[in-house]
Amino acid sequence: MAKKSDPGLGTLYNREIKRMVNPDGSYNLRRRGALRGIRDLYKYLIELSWWMFLLYALLYYLVINCIFSVLYLLVGVDGISGINRDIPDFFDAFFFSVQTFTSVGYGTMSPTSFATNLVGTLESFAGLMSIALITGLLYGRFSRPTAKIAFSKNILITPYKDGQAMMFKMVNKRDSTLLSAEVKVILFMDKGGEDANQFNKEFHRLDLELEQIHFFPLSWTIVHAITEDSPFWGMTVDDLRKRNAEVLILVEAFDETHSQSVKEKKGYGSDQWLEGYKFDRNFRASEVDGVLELHINELDNVVPID
Repeated sequence: MAKKSDPGLGTLYNREIKRMVNPDGSYNLRRRGALRGIRDLYKYLIELSWWMFLLYALLYYLVINCIFSVLYLLVGVDGISGINRDIPDFFDAFFFSVQTFTSVGYGTMSPTSFATNLVGTLESFAGLMSIALITGLLYGRFSRPTAKIAFSKNILITPYKDGQAMMFKMVNKRDSTLLSAEVKVILFMDKGGEDANQFNKEFHRLDLELEQIHFFPLSWTIVHAITEDSPFWGMTVDDLRKRNAEVLILVEAFDETHSQSVKEKKGYGSDQWLEGYKFDRNFRASEVDGVLELHINELDNVVPID
């Protein structure tokens, strides 16, 4: 039986809207006035791509050292012993700033005047705080629990036992062991019809043949049997598309390798609905030594129903 519920996406709409959940599970939602980007700096830096994060860190490192280099020039580079007169003063100040900022201290250059020592003291504090901040961000990025669960490209309406069922597949892409994997599936679609509320959403928590498995070493085919109690009853794929039907999947499992719970989400809808096909098996015994082989790159393979 499908249970009606509202997962928090709202139910009342005055016109047709675009897909609510993207294939990667993110919400197709525009927030007006929300904290985003550098206004929520920690979240922004944690979720930033690695190459952008490293680029920003490098730019920050260069800019702050340039700022302190200018300060050393303003108080006079004569207050720094061991400077190289063969290069411009700015580069002398910059290299001294780098050594002070990172606490390297090669011993070649050192402050001699009161003003230079004062600027060096401020820079040492700025360097200490900066290194602590970047180290914390690196730890936050590495320590975030993440899952690498792949989902089949399509979601099927296909024959099952004496009737039909909704099916999709998923697999753990990492070479790690997931335990106590649990999946929840929510269907939402327009109410349809000709009345003024035809674009209002209705939500159904779908009952599955198997909602939890203790071990997740192979691919897992999620099955919702279409019975008279199912919201899919009597509907074709064309009907589902007309009513903008979408499926949101929430997966939670325990990663034995990292000893932490991981979560993943996925959205299906629009042209991802498919009928007249069934999934092809993507694991089989090796012909050489009989070891069971899982072919992750065959997860999307489907075959026509005769």
